Amino acid sequence: MQKLLNRDLSWLSFNMRVSDEAAKKRNRLAEQVMFHSITHSNLSEFLQVRYPSVVELESEESANQLVEAICSHYKELMSRFRKFNKEHHTIRRVKDLSKDDQKWATKYFRNNVMSALLPITVDKARQANIHEGMYVMVITEHDDDESVGYIEIPNCLDRFIPIPGKHGVIAIEDLVQENLKSIIHGRKILKSCPFSILRSAEVYMQSDRYRDPYDLIKETLHERERSWVTQLEVGSSEKSCIKTIRKIIPMTSNTIIFATERIRLADLKKIPSSIYKEQDKPRKNKIYSTFAADESVFDYIKAKDRLCFHPYESYDDSMVRFLEEAAKDPKVTSIRICLYRVSDRSRIIDALLKAADTGKLVVVLVELKARFDEKHNMQVANILREGGVRIIYTKPDIKTHAKVCLVTRKEKKGLRIYSHIGTGNYSESNSKLYTDYSYFTADQEIGTDLTQFFNILTSDQGDFKSRRIIYAPYNLKSTIVDGINRQIKKAKKKEKARITIKCNAITDEGVAMKLIEAANSGVQVTLIVRSACIIQPQKNIEIYSIVGQQLEHSRIVIFGVGKSQEVYIGSSDMMTRNLSRRNELMILVEPKDLKARILEHVKMYLRDNVNRRRILKDYKYEDIKPGKNGKIFDCQEAFRKEAKRLATE
Repeated sequence: MQKLLNRDLSWLSFNMRVSDEAAKKRNRLAEQVMFHSITHSNLSEFLQVRYPSVVELESEESANQLVEAICSHYKELMSRFRKFNKEHHTIRRVKDLSKDDQKWATKYFRNNVMSALLPITVDKARQANIHEGMYVMVITEHDDDESVGYIEIPNCLDRFIPIPGKHGVIAIEDLVQENLKSIIHGRKILKSCPFSILRSAEVYMQSDRYRDPYDLIKETLHERERSWVTQLEVGSSEKSCIKTIRKIIPMTSNTIIFATERIRLADLKKIPSSIYKEQDKPRKNKIYSTFAADESVFDYIKAKDRLCFHPYESYDDSMVRFLEEAAKDPKVTSIRICLYRVSDRSRIIDALLKAADTGKLVVVLVELKARFDEKHNMQVANILREGGVRIIYTKPDIKTHAKVCLVTRKEKKGLRIYSHIGTGNYSESNSKLYTDYSYFTADQEIGTDLTQFFNILTSDQGDFKSRRIIYAPYNLKSTIVDGINRQIKKAKKKEKARITIKCNAITDEGVAMKLIEAANSGVQVTLIVRSACIIQPQKNIEIYSIVGQQLEHSRIVIFGVGKSQEVYIGSSDMMTRNLSRRNELMILVEPKDLKARILEHVKMYLRDNVNRRRILKDYKYEDIKPGKNGKIFDCQEAFRKEAKRLATE
């Protein structure tokens, strides 16, 4: 039996594959910087979420192996950025600037930074209160009296400051460190260094059906602020600096310490675009409107099911417009929607408030447990509640990750349900970065199924039964397994059998072993997996990863070949948490034109020789080279051309 890969090592390999994009000359300079930022941001989240779980649940040996792999990974990421920065001089040291630029830096510090800083001396009366942020540790001396303190750098200050007339920036922590004498008076500065910490985000809510989930999440967030330190990043290699910081911040033996010349590189995305030359700035992608502009969205959807592929097709002109028209349409009686992540300034939220203000029943499930968006979602819930919206939450032990919206409209023949099912969040900002599908339908069978889904969320009901909607944790995994089994039966009968899955991760061992069984039975298995995948390629199993300008986020599952193919899209990845511990939805796409379009998209992905990499054994990736004709095919560029064509039809 084939051994499954370690999910964590697979993920680290994927993150290094993202890092490869930072060295690709086809990417503009600002885009290369963004890829550096993404890899460090990914690693930070990994250290906050996944690493604590390994420490808690796995053996000490497994945890130690992971720490070793993480340290090696971090070292390589820093080496790559060091090489990049040496070539492009993106971030410059204050001490290396010209005298005139140093004078400018000092003036900038006094006018824009100094008054926002808070120096703290650590002693018995004043204990360190270190949150996830950026600090400068300072050791000072006066009359043989040595003391330790730190300066907190608030998030309100610009992380990177453009150098006037130069294509480069200085880092805020470097600027603070170079101007310590302006902050600390009457004491000799012996040593200083910037540092930053990460804390475990794996703090669990207590399941209590009689307590308000809002109050429970508030307690959870407060607890997270005091959870154990998973990472200490120190901008110095001096052991004495690290030792001093460890004295003032409680840590465990599991805290990973990185000594480096640059900290918090996840913040690279905050470098102002103004520093780049025009040819170095991120590429601007034209977004096309494919929804009919001259008729009601409801008439447009009622005529036939519609499929949009974002960001190539406008999210604002389809999904946002769908809700805005629903808000002002007097025939609309109710709106139901699940919100996992939303934009800060959201037209979707505005539309829901307007609908409630006009007397419509608006029911919104706000997922308070969306990782790192908890506070934002709590604010959204309060705004909506004050605006007359009915707010519901899921139970503490399950998240609602489904992307679904129902609009009920009173028409001549009675109430009609208009449904939207997506693969991405209801976020206008995310819709411009991630590739996702939006499926719109006025099919009443689907509408009835989704109404049942919402009824389960709002009240404790029994089993979920439907024809075209599959729902985790009820029947999603079983539907996937049944689909695989059908292909196994075909293969055993010497019939053509194929399974194609595109998702963000495959880490569920049950699904993984079933796919291996299918391959061993003669089923052709093709997997397009953005990040972690615990399956190794073998005979009949091909595995690819696609990383491009747009972040691949759509989920597609295809069973079979030819006319009998079943095509599903939805919110779920092939991870145990998605299949067993979340509310997830997928839909069977039946209209021939929509089904054909998704299948064509998959063909485009598998033709790509720009963004696609072949995943090999033992966590390695291989470039896909152009064929004998030497033609370059970029699937994301092909999707843009398709959207342009659809917009003109």
